[in-house]
Amino acid sequence: MTDAHVAALVQDLVAVKPTLRAEDIRPESSITEELGFDSLDLVELAQRIRDDYPDFDLRVWLADAMSSEVDSVGSMAALLAASRQAVAG
Repeated sequence: MTDAHVAALVQDLVAVKPTLRAEDIRPESSITEELGFDSLDLVELAQRIRDDYPDFDLRVWLADAMSSEVDSVGSMAALLAASRQAVAG
């Protein structure tokens, strides 16, 4: 995961929930608990992410988040970074 992946994700998070402030979002922030994303917000977020990461599958991230109980910005950014490497590799 790079700072660029986190920064891009933060932009998408703020675009979906304009009440959020980018400077308040940290890699360890919980997307559902701290940032208040519900299922509809997550679907909209996934649609935005797929513009830059066509292979992004929200279900993969959700399954991982449910099993590890970690739904952080950093965990999603790491999945995006891995997705980008898989496409490039």
